[in-house]
Amino acid sequence: MVNSMAAANWFLALVVPEQAGLSRLLADLPDSVRPFAAADLHITVAFLGPCGQERALRAWQAIAPLRHPAIAVVSGGWRAMGPPDNPSAYALTVEPDPEQNQSKDDNQARDRGRNLTAALIERWRQPALEAAGLPPERRAALPHITLARPRRRGLEQERAGIEAWLQQASGPQASSPQAPRPQHHLILREIALYTWADDRQHQLFRLETRRPLDQGGS
Repeated sequence: MVNSMAAANWFLALVVPEQAGLSRLLADLPDSVRPFAAADLHITVAFLGPCGQERALRAWQAIAPLRHPAIAVVSGGWRAMGPPDNPSAYALTVEPDPEQNQSKDDNQARDRGRNLTAALIERWRQPALEAAGLPPERRAALPHITLARPRRRGLEQERAGIEAWLQQASGPQASSPQAPRPQHHLILREIALYTWADDRQHQLFRLETRRPLDQGGS
């Protein structure tokens, strides 16, 4: 159950479809790492923190007029998120899908996939943060899908195990069963408002509301 002493976080995110099968890549993760459930996978657009439902819904309403076509991406490399000596999560970055996002204009082509996703994040997060009464985000967007988190942080032996797995996953044996990097593209069609799930033992997040990217909200 959600810790009653902790206020639940809220965030806006692009929905990673469960049928993408990314959670199946985590079968060989070290025991020190907790994989995300398929329903928890997303690409964060705006992190709102423990702002409460009312302010989170204001952020959701602020992006209601915004629309965007679906975006095709493929997974990039694995990346440890947070402090290098004490990562808080492990994620796949996303890259352009050249076959699904073709353009005769080289300049437009460079804005496809990952870059197009980053541009959406940077454009949509500012009105959401402002509506929630939060400061603007100055950092460049890094589109990624968090797939796992350490069960306990700060333990060197456990961190060494996941780092060895990550090096294998990102190295020349990327086609081996212990180096999972999906080769198929993902289609991002929806944006949603998330918060913590009531029972976080089985699923971390609850999807509060969602809509297609290419349709305005209400």
